[in-house]
Parts: sequence; structure tokens; C-alpha cells
Amino acid sequence: MHYPLITNGLDYLIDVADRLTADPAGLPDARALKYAVLHLQAATEVLLKARLQDEHWTLVFKKPETATRTAFDNADFESCTTDEAFTRLTQITGLDLPDKALAAVKKLARDRNALQHYAFTAPAGAVEARAADVLNFLLPFIADHLLPRLDTEQRDDADLMLAAVRGKLARIEAYLKKRRNELRTELKDVANRTVTCPECEQMTLVLGGDLPKCRFCLKAWDSTLTVADEYTFQLYGMPGHDERDLWVCPACEAEALVTAVTADAPDTPRKLCFSCATDFAGTALTLCGGGCGRCVPADSEELLCPDCATLAFDQNLTMSETDPQPNTRGLEPDEPSEHGWPRPEPSTPPANSPTRT
Repeated sequence: MHYPLITNGLDYLIDVADRLTADPAGLPDARALKYAVLHLQAATEVLLKARLQDEHWTLVFKKPETATRTAFDNADFESCTTDEAFTRLTQITGLDLPDKALAAVKKLARDRNALQHYAFTAPAGAVEARAADVLNFLLPFIADHLLPRLDTEQRDDADLMLAAVRGKLARIEAYLKKRRNELRTELKDVANRTVTCPECEQMTLVLGGDLPKCRFCLKAWDSTLTVADEYTFQLYGMPGHDERDLWVCPACEAEALVTAVTADAPDTPRKLCFSCATDFAGTALTLCGGGCGRCVPADSEELLCPDCATLAFDQNLTMSETDPQPNTRGLEPDEPSEHGWPRPEPSTPPANSPTRT
């Protein structure tokens, strides 16, 4: 059996497209989604490494410095990961690959790992949407970076296989478009509190309800903290960001205040609470000076939240009420007082004063 790399990758893609469109009336079943995810990840890995190998065969090794031609010819080596292939394609071959594509491929890899090693639970709509994102990256990647490097016969064969994938992808895109159109009217009046769902990456997660639930993929979360944390990881958990963007909301005191964009202003980041849906777009915020993690208006005089301001006031009041005068009766200079205040050196008693015995 002989399966060249590109042919192998395209064959995986045809299987993915077949599984995602097996039921014209609705979403694929759980088994179809399972193998669609596994085969789409395999296709991505094979096709990225095909371009990497075309640059130089050593680049597909986990450690290129240990590469030998014998190991390569016998396929007896540990290859690089998909993430490493992405990095090498951009840094070594100089390809301009979009960050969105890398994010989609990373999410697909997490799905694949969960399927192979752990229990995997995800809404069918979310899985299909993520698969469509990866397919929309792979098809231009193949056309721009793989097909031009093939001979005429190989290219003709690849074009036939790609045509089969494109036809099925159009059906997937038609479903996604239909679903988005159905939601457009429903979300119109809540656009100011609708954000991107961290599960399916559609702008269909409405805040401010009892528990957050995406209107597109129907993913539900058991707490606002969980969805806020997942949202910040989606945006800030990628390479280049060291901290998550998550604070305590000054309005409802839930740890669910994040920097987000909403459907009505997708180009304008603002502080938005994922619990109470309060929008702080017109308010400059800073962290409370008391170290509690809450945010306060940056133009406030004390830069303290109400709780920390009350605590500071009570502490000052207590200190002023309990500040005693030093009492050295019966105490030596190095003995602490009951209040912990330092003791002065005892003065020399007057000549005729009584002394202790």
C-alpha cells in the first residue's frame, strides 16, 4: 500500500466531510463526530508536516539535530507535534499563518486528546463549528502551499479529492449560516450583553441570566465563574500572555469581571461582568488598594472598595481607642507590656522617694 502524504491527508479530509454531512436533516451523531475529530486532527498533522518535509526532511523530527536518513526512510523516529510544526512553518519556512488558525488547530488537538485519553463531552454544534474552522484553514493552506509544489498528475488527483471536500463543506457552512440567521432576531435585543462562546466561538453567549448558556451550541455552564475563566483562557491563555484577565466585579462582587467585546460593539473592548452583565465601558477601573482583588473607579479618592474602606476605618478607630500610655508598674525595661508597646528606660527616683523591696 502506498499513500503519499498529501493524498493521505486529503483522504482523511474526505472521510471527515462524509461523517459531518451523513445526516442531511441535522447534526451528525456522536460516533460520526468522534471519528470526524480524530481524522481531522490526523489530516491537519499530515498536511502541515507534508509542507514541512518539503522544506527539509529533518524538520519533521522531534529533534532535527538527531535526524538520520535511515530513520527517516524507515519511518522509525519521533516526529514533531502539530504545534511544533506550526511554529517551524512560520519561523523557518516563513509562512504567514493566521493566529485564528493556530487557535482552531489547538482546540481541535485538545478535543482529540480528550477523545483518546479521557471522557469527552461537547455539544455537537460546537464540534461541527470547530471542524468547519479547521477545514476553512486547511483548504486554502493546501491550495496555496501544497498544490503548487506538486507535479501535474499529482495536482490533478489532489484537485479531484479537494472538490469532494469543498462540496461537503458547503453543506456544513449552510447549516451554520442557517443557525446563525435563526438566532439573529433572537439576539438583537440583547446584543449589548452577548459575547463569544468559549466552546463554539460563535457570538451567541448571552450574559445576565440565571446560568450562562450558549444559544448556538447550547453549551451550559454551572457557574458564571467557570464561563468567565474559560473565556479569559480562550483570549489570554495563548502564548504571549502571562496573566488572565479576571477580577471581582464592583457591582455584584462576583469574580467574573473580564475584558470582553459584545455583539453590538465587536471592536470595542470593555470591562464586562459575566455574572450581573454590568458594562463598565464608560468607567475607568483600577484594582482596590486594599489588595482584595476588587476593582474600583480610578477617579475615587481613596482607591478602596467599600469593604476595604470600612475595614481601614475600623482599624484606625480601634487603634485610637486602645492606644495606651506606657505602664511600667512592676515591669523591667525589656519586658513587653500587655499591649506590646515599647517600654522607656525607668528614670532615677527622687532622693526621698520610696523604693521597692
